[in-house]
Amino acid sequence: MTPDPATGASPGQAEGVGTAAGTSAAVGPCNAVTWSAGINYPLGTVVLYLPNGLYYKVVQVAGNGSDGTTPTISTWYWAQTTCGVAISKKIAAGYYPNWTPSPVRIRDVNARYNLIYLFAATPVGGPPGSTGAVTWSAPGNGRGAATNLKADIQYARSTQGRKIILSVGGAGNGMSFPNRTKSQTFVNSIAAIHAQLGGIDGMDWNTFEGSQTPDAGEMIWISLELKKRFPGFIISAPPAPWNPVDKEFCRAMVAAGALDYAAPQYYDGPDLANPAYVVENIKQWVSLLGASHVVVGFGIDHATNYMTRDQAIATWKQVKANHPDIRGGFDWSIHTDEAQGWPFANGVAPLINP
Repeated sequence: MTPDPATGASPGQAEGVGTAAGTSAAVGPCNAVTWSAGINYPLGTVVLYLPNGLYYKVVQVAGNGSDGTTPTISTWYWAQTTCGVAISKKIAAGYYPNWTPSPVRIRDVNARYNLIYLFAATPVGGPPGSTGAVTWSAPGNGRGAATNLKADIQYARSTQGRKIILSVGGAGNGMSFPNRTKSQTFVNSIAAIHAQLGGIDGMDWNTFEGSQTPDAGEMIWISLELKKRFPGFIISAPPAPWNPVDKEFCRAMVAAGALDYAAPQYYDGPDLANPAYVVENIKQWVSLLGASHVVVGFGIDHATNYMTRDQAIATWKQVKANHPDIRGGFDWSIHTDEAQGWPFANGVAPLINP
């Protein structure tokens, strides 16, 4: 549903629903309440703690509730949780590169996007990574995107019902994980960025290139560790459509329960954006992973090896006809989409989620 332009709330979202203490309004699809100081919340209550934008659940009580404690201080009464905000039935996603000097603010991205990739965290020391840690920089601040980034991310997650995913790698930034020490450092690094941004909903493995054979065993461990640490954490990957190494990596990840979906990239390469090729190649990925684990990667641009708006629409219609359970589609990139008048958001996304 399209958020109300005045409030940012989706139609039908609960407003003014009181808590047991009668002072906080319910927010988000999980019926969390906005935390207020001094309230003794009952066992099982989920609250949104506005100072950091995270959700907490009352897991222990004493006397008449949580004893008025602050969620970030008392780990006896409180445990961090997720609101369980569900994205629409299908994914309509876009990449949000951080090199743009004056990008649209996250909260102002076209409402048809229900998932936004923050692109990209890169390995410390350059590829394949010297320690396992990654670093991520905010985008340009021409329209206030950097200044308001953390608040906008949490507004997008809690009020607009979007998912925000950190993409790691890209543009030749492959990574290797030859040992558990490097893998653990990577997990800790992602957790640090998670905290820095006030919470994110997942991570996108954009670290395997044609010449970078992925360390599937360790990347499975990393992915499952992140899912364990952050309940509901999404793991995705944008493989090369034709690459057998990428196909085997994604197959192994899905089989291990470590990959929610793969999103082959059909742009920026010879014939990749050919609609006929996309339709036939998607059949291979669906056969390998199952339709619910496949998202179609579009690039709509006035450039060689990119689709036109009409080609993308026709391609999606054929893919959807062949595979009704296909997981969704994404666009590279949100900034290009905005500059062209939102051909993906206003042309393809309404077909993904009518």
